[in-house]
Amino acid sequence: MVTGGTSGIGFAIAERFLQEGASSIILVGRSQQRLQTAADRLHASAGARSIQSDSQGALETVRLLVGDVGNAGSWIREIEKEMAMVDVLVNAAGISISNILPRSELEDISQILRTNLEGAIITSRALIRAAIRCRVRSRNKESVGTKLPSKCIINVSSLLALRAGTGAVPYAASKAGILGLTRSVAVESASSLKDLAIRSNAIVPGYIETPMIAGKHLSYSWMTPAGTDKNISTDFTPREMNRLKDMIPLHRFGDPREVADAAVFLAQNEYANNCVLNIDGGLSAV
Repeated sequence: MVTGGTSGIGFAIAERFLQEGASSIILVGRSQQRLQTAADRLHASAGARSIQSDSQGALETVRLLVGDVGNAGSWIREIEKEMAMVDVLVNAAGISISNILPRSELEDISQILRTNLEGAIITSRALIRAAIRCRVRSRNKESVGTKLPSKCIINVSSLLALRAGTGAVPYAASKAGILGLTRSVAVESASSLKDLAIRSNAIVPGYIETPMIAGKHLSYSWMTPAGTDKNISTDFTPREMNRLKDMIPLHRFGDPREVADAAVFLAQNEYANNCVLNIDGGLSAV
């Protein structure tokens, strides 16, 4: 399951997982149209077998779940139901509204925290609850005593969780919370869940470049998961773009597919737990 999977980092991760042989991908987003467009793109690029389920309930390669993770109270049961067969949860949904704190609207602050942090907490909770139910059912069958494969949560944070910046205080706080969520789930799951391994990891992207409009126009997010519903101002001048790239030891912005590489590693490596991977071109060292 990939939240925020219609574009940017979330889409790149979904696409890569299909290329790696994932049997099914669940994309979560607020717009049915954007979800369907993303599913069509995945179908075209990865040779997916089908889009959406048929009338017989056959296994589909790409499934769509419409809803706002920042307001999941009304559809939490649907989320938990979908989690029954989920092995990897990627929390990539996020929004960023740029403004200095004194000028920030209260609703904007709440929306950022709900979507970026509360949404990740709720989906993580849903995965764990579904895994517990699966473990209970398995104990009543022939699989008693067998060890189930681990479940993996991959949270997309931001370099702003570690470095100060201007115009993104609520966003930075929400992404710092993501790192706290990652650590706490890793420890709590180990101490409270018997015979059930929940691995919790995080990716910390720096500047990530995402084509938003066909052609030469590019959108750049300020150390955010690219492809969010709201982006920080993108009217950088060429001079400003060059200055930003000069700050990065690799002198370029990252590609969402490079972040997807990290997600594949975290999903496949059974010893990766509370693993925090910086994908920032070395900017965190400056």
